[in-house]
Amino acid sequence: MAIFAVTLLAEPIGASGQEVETVRVATFNAYLLSPIFKCANPNFADCLIQIHGQTEKQAKHLAETILKDTDRFDIIAINEAWDEDAKQILIDRLTPVYPNFVRKIDAALLKVRPQAIVDAITSLDPAAAIAIYGEPIEKIDGEDSGLMFFAKKEFKFLPLPDGSFKWGKNDGETLDAATDEVGFTLYDHCGGVDCLSGKGAAIVRLLHQPSQSNYTVVFTHAQADYFDKSPPELHADARDAQFDQVQKLIETTLSPLTAAQRKRERVLVMGDLNVPVFHQPMGEWARRFASPGKYWTSRHYDSWAATNRADPGISNYIDGERYDYILAAPQPYLSGGIEGPICVQHVTIPVDFVNLESDHNLLTAELNLGNNFCHPGIAYQVDLKPKKGPDGKPQAEEVIDFRNGQDVTQIRFPGSMQWFHVVRQDAGSYSIGADNPGVNIDIYQPSNMTTPISSYYGDTRTVHDGEQTFTVHTYALPKEFFIRVTGKDRDWRGNYALLVRRHTCATKEEACPLQPGEPPQFASLTEAGSLLGSQDEAWFRFDVVGQADSGADQTVTLTADGLPDPNGYKATLEEFDNPHGGEPPIAISGSSRIVSDAMGDGTHGYLVIHQAAAGSQPVRVRASMQTTVRNLEIKALICEDETNPEFGSDDIFTQLSIDSRTIRFPASGEVEFDCDDSADQKDWATRFGSPTLTFVDHAGLKVFEQDTIRDDPSHVRDFPDLPAGASSIDGVRTPLIWNFEGGRYRLNYELTMRRNEPVAAAP
Repeated sequence: MAIFAVTLLAEPIGASGQEVETVRVATFNAYLLSPIFKCANPNFADCLIQIHGQTEKQAKHLAETILKDTDRFDIIAINEAWDEDAKQILIDRLTPVYPNFVRKIDAALLKVRPQAIVDAITSLDPAAAIAIYGEPIEKIDGEDSGLMFFAKKEFKFLPLPDGSFKWGKNDGETLDAATDEVGFTLYDHCGGVDCLSGKGAAIVRLLHQPSQSNYTVVFTHAQADYFDKSPPELHADARDAQFDQVQKLIETTLSPLTAAQRKRERVLVMGDLNVPVFHQPMGEWARRFASPGKYWTSRHYDSWAATNRADPGISNYIDGERYDYILAAPQPYLSGGIEGPICVQHVTIPVDFVNLESDHNLLTAELNLGNNFCHPGIAYQVDLKPKKGPDGKPQAEEVIDFRNGQDVTQIRFPGSMQWFHVVRQDAGSYSIGADNPGVNIDIYQPSNMTTPISSYYGDTRTVHDGEQTFTVHTYALPKEFFIRVTGKDRDWRGNYALLVRRHTCATKEEACPLQPGEPPQFASLTEAGSLLGSQDEAWFRFDVVGQADSGADQTVTLTADGLPDPNGYKATLEEFDNPHGGEPPIAISGSSRIVSDAMGDGTHGYLVIHQAAAGSQPVRVRASMQTTVRNLEIKALICEDETNPEFGSDDIFTQLSIDSRTIRFPASGEVEFDCDDSADQKDWATRFGSPTLTFVDHAGLKVFEQDTIRDDPSHVRDFPDLPAGASSIDGVRTPLIWNFEGGRYRLNYELTMRRNEPVAAAP
């Protein structure tokens, strides 16, 4: 990961209005399709009956999810909102909180590209199009842009500096918005079915009243590729032309600004840009966003790539792609405080939007004034220096507070973040906390910057370090991770100090927790005369969590490795407590000591490695934990294509085999799926059964359509076992797939050896 240099700031915490600029933005491909995109097939009449009210229900679900926490988003850009009733639902429900809106942008496509519309309709189903629109093909004007925009009352629409692209003033231009200061460029180039809609890029300018900063926001939906076609339909050339149009839209609209004004302008480009990252042919992303000297590299940047370099950021799980973007300008924040560029502090994919009906996930970014370590790309590099602790035992920690006379740990502005980066040779256990109760601390692994890693214990403990007192959580963490510090609420600002202490496992109080399936925890038994303290024991805590739904205990294996001499080194179980049995024996196998037994939920204790006498060299030992338990979370069953013939709908039920049991979901009857021309997704917990299941031996699923043959082996799919060294499988990226009778179904799930949650109270 590239680490940017950062100039430390020594300014005191301020309170002026200019220093209050916490802005949270989001973009979402809402999948609110109009009937032409759902029912363009020979059975359109039946399809139209079946989808009645469906898109409106999706819009209500989206609005409810947004409004669950109105503090999460200040600006929301939506694309693929083509259904008129769905638009109105969003307007009715969101505008009390987001009064600044753009409801609809439309163009007279028949005047612009009549033949392209005919070709797009022909590629779908002409008879269906005529029935849906109630017009002959030559009079069908297609769909609008599908773009919508919402901003809170803290924003106020501003006049566009240059009105060349101002929309709605000419014949054939439709604008429905809370302002007439909306610019738009209709894309000249399109391919395939995209030509049926008025895709383009819209631009608005807003005043953020708390900070008096101006925001220029471009929201768009670019040309798609169709990898599911044979051969795939690729349209990078159309996107090239569209990006050129967006560049012209931005530069023309902002051309009256002085250089100083442009430097202070907050410019964002948000939407489904459809630039693939993981599909062949590779290279479009790099050509566009990683080519120095090019406009979309030198004047804008992909905020996800700049802040989350190791996280793939999949925003469309059907294609396994990162299509959705928030571009910021001009470059990632490095230094400069208020006068520097806006800091994109954190970009995430909120998990509660994953279960919406869209095939995309919502993407959100938190913006704020620049500060020390305000995004992961300029995170503070934690240096855990070994030393002798007050108890004479080795210790490795860093207290981060003042550096070179400067207080570098400050939440300087409301909504600010600070990031800290830890890289070690091996996984380890840590106590991490602050001396100020006003801050929150979250830990992230680089490959998942959305979901924090849970602490091992459910409560905190107090650690004294010199004259400072820290309230810490205990974590079992990978060899690389990020620490994010924020205020407990969005208005908080203040000073704090941060303690990062790596456990040496030397004592029971700072034992290293073992997590099933995770890399081993390491400790060093010291040599004679060590200047860093004396350590002749290594303590490893274990807690057994969970039990199979069948009632069977899990088999747990605890392993101590690196013990060179059975006479001088041994392993013991201390404070072992198994509600279902006694203490198991410890087997010796070379330099390993192994405990393996059936253990019930709540079993706990310590695996302790002892050194009889210190030698001339330190001895590096390790411990690990494995278990047979598997936690299966079923997320959604998705119909991508109905079974043949495509008439009516599929009536689906499933049979889940888990260990020795077979369960029918739903318990009786079937669940109706209709996916003639668009995927139909059913949330498992809502439509089928419990989303979380636990097993120790085997799990598999059969999917049946009411009319199909019950013993057809094509209906059976087994959930995979966890690969060696893995503690989870992301079954959204690698779902179970059923291809039978011309239909295609997909199951999203997650399989884990342990849940991401605390396992016990602190001892």
